[in-house]
Amino acid sequence: MAALTTPDAIDVDATEAVRLRVEQALAAEQVNLTSEDGRERTERIIDAEIDTYYAQALNNGGAVGLSEQARIAMARSMREDFIGLGTLAERMLNDPDAQEWMVNAPKRVFRDDGQRIERVPDVVFADNRQVRSFLERLLEQVEGKRLDRITPRVEARLPDGSRLTAAIPPISSNGNVICSIRRFRLAAGTLGELVELEFLSDQAADFLTACVRADKNIVVAGRVSAGKTTLINALGRAIPGSERVVVCESSAELQLPAVLPNCVGYEARPASADGLQAITLEDLVADALRMAPDKLIVGECRGPETMAMLWAFATGHAGMTSVHGESAEHALINLARFALTSGARIESDQALDWLREIDLVVHCDRPRSYDTGDRRFLPRRIDQITEVAGIEGRRMTLNPLFTGTGSELQWAGTGPAFLPDLEHAGFEVPQ
Repeated sequence: MAALTTPDAIDVDATEAVRLRVEQALAAEQVNLTSEDGRERTERIIDAEIDTYYAQALNNGGAVGLSEQARIAMARSMREDFIGLGTLAERMLNDPDAQEWMVNAPKRVFRDDGQRIERVPDVVFADNRQVRSFLERLLEQVEGKRLDRITPRVEARLPDGSRLTAAIPPISSNGNVICSIRRFRLAAGTLGELVELEFLSDQAADFLTACVRADKNIVVAGRVSAGKTTLINALGRAIPGSERVVVCESSAELQLPAVLPNCVGYEARPASADGLQAITLEDLVADALRMAPDKLIVGECRGPETMAMLWAFATGHAGMTSVHGESAEHALINLARFALTSGARIESDQALDWLREIDLVVHCDRPRSYDTGDRRFLPRRIDQITEVAGIEGRRMTLNPLFTGTGSELQWAGTGPAFLPDLEHAGFEVPQ
């Protein structure tokens, strides 16, 4: 090992060796870098490991003593790597307004606060290595997830429920380590709380509650970050406590297994580099039917699981799912497209015909405004509640049940074909 030749020089090999020892100590103690106590403990570990390393080196005759200036510089470098990243993580994960963080490059970090997406100039990383270290710290909290040459992309659910998606070069083609941390910050757990946020009206909330209790099959549609997951969580809380519920998701985001008394959750798993086979969402939907569910909830349909879900609906299992779509009609077309990816020998007309198993499409929107010269997002809201009245060949008959949007949603007067079921579930038709 090379000796330190000047007071302010830092031996690169020694720094990396000490860094490895600190990492091992933090992992052994499971230190939480995003907490104040964890950062204080990390400082003590850094100081102890620097002293221990150089004491051992001197005993072995391999290095001269570490000057005070060099020791301070090494400790500072370590704190920036470990504690600094913990402070960044704490800021990003505890920000009450942030709904998504996007790291496009070390010094290009953006934040979505629900109203606009803006660059945050005071949240920066020194380089790609530090971004990589930041991600590794987050992934330490998630069992079985890693980011390296063998697995250069990762999707993980963090302990606070945030969804992390990250990639390194060459998968990240701009040459930088990139990631997004999507958080669920629409502060509502029930339909009543969504009414208070003007996401929908009292009338619409009463109607949807009755649809859930009457075992209607519901599709929640909308763009990215339009409130689909939040709405399914709220609809799920309207399920009577006596009913058996099974939730299937690609990445667990719904809170229902934790809040419903007779509910279990399944989470899909990709194939791993060490030989573990993938467990697909399609597999989980098939398995869920053996759990005798009164309600089957598929977090999001975007592939072969769509056909398995429609088959479940056709065999008498009520449920709900979400799907991306610009409108109720577009969402249904997307479901038909996804059903065709299942491997079942069906044509496009047959895929559309399966959509008759769906009773209702609820479309969520995240409107944009350009009035101030820059793009702003308006509050999320429901803008369509539509009955799937019929499917004939390639023609869909859709029956809009409400007019207006958000808190202005009003009964249109033309009830669905299943209105008697809703009245039996307690829905009073508005006069």
